[in-house]
Amino acid sequence: MDIEDRNEVFKTISGKIELLNKAFRALSMDYSYHIETTFGKDHKIFDIKKDIEYRLFSSKFHLELLFRQHLVIQDRIEKIYKTEPKKIIGEVYPSNPIFDYCEKEISSILDSIIFHLASVYDYVSSIINFICNKKSETISKWSQLNSSCLDKKNVFHSKKIAETIREQHNLFVNKLYSHRSRLIHKTSDIHPLSLSIKLKSGKTNVKFFATKELTKNFSELKKLSRTNKITIEYVAKWFIDNTFSSLFKIMHSLKDEMEAMSTFPHHVKDDEIVMVYRNPKTGIGEPSSVPIWESIKADINYS
Repeated sequence: MDIEDRNEVFKTISGKIELLNKAFRALSMDYSYHIETTFGKDHKIFDIKKDIEYRLFSSKFHLELLFRQHLVIQDRIEKIYKTEPKKIIGEVYPSNPIFDYCEKEISSILDSIIFHLASVYDYVSSIINFICNKKSETISKWSQLNSSCLDKKNVFHSKKIAETIREQHNLFVNKLYSHRSRLIHKTSDIHPLSLSIKLKSGKTNVKFFATKELTKNFSELKKLSRTNKITIEYVAKWFIDNTFSSLFKIMHSLKDEMEAMSTFPHHVKDDEIVMVYRNPKTGIGEPSSVPIWESIKADINYS
């Protein structure tokens, strides 16, 4: 299991991350319309939004690094082979230091992608707690938020968004968290290199494959690995795609939660401003986020 076109994959991932950024902008508008005005203010919700956008950018940037480094490694091996072929095809005990170094390079970049993606959920938990729990800043980790949703005595347990949080936790986020925790606290994951080389020309084909320790934590990857060897580039794309899908479900649920909590227009003071979108069909004022959500929906359906 591999990706066929790195440029096309990166373009698609970049588009998805831009959609996520648009969705977080829309959520900040919804907050101002439904909960508390933010126009012209240096508000906490903007700080959290920027943190989320930074983590998404970092994930995309490290995917770009992963693709680039793969090509750099392939070129490096070809150059060494041309001048000192025995360093590439000769037997080295216990392992080839050139290949060992390459494996560490790629593995460390994948680790960074995983760390940034998991961190997104921590920031998302902060913004959910801030919005749904009266500007509380007591929750800064996804695990805390999920525990709150399971606690019948907690304010989150009875909220509509709790069902989405529990669902996404069980489907994907808990597995991502557990894998990150294993990498940080227990064992490193060094993904093995596979090399084929044309002895005459020195042309190489380098692949890096996911370890069983990685694939066994995720049911879809585990199933695929029974009949396929899965490349690290495929895994990186898979992680980002699943994060994209999961976050959109959470954000739509947060949007619905704010609509249910809405105190508009009663929370708007006489000297405050709330941006309103005038629906061209009905002439009725709606949240300024409406055209953004419609645009996002159209882009998702198109993609």
